[in-house]
Amino acid sequence: MTNLTPSPLPLWKHRPRRKRAPPLLFGTRGPGSLYRRLKSLGLLATRDRAAALAFLFADYPDPFPLAERIELIARFVAATNAIRCYHTQAELFVVADALLRMGRRPGLTVVEAGVAKAASSAKLSLVVSRLGGTLHLFDSFRGIPHNGEKLTRLDGSPVEFFKGAFTGRVPTVTQNLQRFGCPRCCVLHKGLFEETLPAFEPGAGRFIDLALLDVDLLSSTRTCLTHLFPKLRLGGAIFTQDGHIREVVELLGSARFWIDEVGVVSPPRIEGLGKRKLLKIVRES
Repeated sequence: MTNLTPSPLPLWKHRPRRKRAPPLLFGTRGPGSLYRRLKSLGLLATRDRAAALAFLFADYPDPFPLAERIELIARFVAATNAIRCYHTQAELFVVADALLRMGRRPGLTVVEAGVAKAASSAKLSLVVSRLGGTLHLFDSFRGIPHNGEKLTRLDGSPVEFFKGAFTGRVPTVTQNLQRFGCPRCCVLHKGLFEETLPAFEPGAGRFIDLALLDVDLLSSTRTCLTHLFPKLRLGGAIFTQDGHIREVVELLGSARFWIDEVGVVSPPRIEGLGKRKLLKIVRES
């Protein structure tokens, strides 16, 4: 089921990668460079502006002064400048907004599957910590596992995720959480999803409030949703950053998958399916 609601996120559009020479005025383009710092500010003022403004002026259940919101955005930008990211600032604002709208609740539990170098984990941990919750981070911490998947983007262009891609070792992840996030609210779960997720229990009588997936593979998406969605609280949401992959869209749009494999009575509402990279799956019943 698809329900495209108003969103500060742009519609997905494939932009082919081009081989680019280093900018002459700024040296390298990588994390920590002057180019990266200027570029992130430029994107904040243009592509990500709508999401940033929505976050700044949203009405949340708990008091959240404007000065603190500006400081949080500044910390998001600092993480972006220093760590290799695989998301846009706007996407993390949308996820943070959904979490903040839930407010403080006993045993608040958030899951992220697919950590890479912990750029999104660091940002998300700042929000989770503010709400007094726990952030569970699932990853092999060895990159994408061996797979034979040949996937396609929504425009039909091919994409493959090779073994070892997006590697973030535990020491690197821990260091980035310490520098740019809030490590005390984080719990790391090392291993393949099919090994760690079946045994994961949020706690006695507790549920998952929100989850963020960036797992790339169709098989990983299937594993994560099969094990996480049944544990999701009513009114909770799972976000996935793989909405640009056609096979993932087809899986999420399949009623048989939700009924036969996930075990729900009817498919959930999915915002942005087939239209955006970041999808929101809402558990309403």
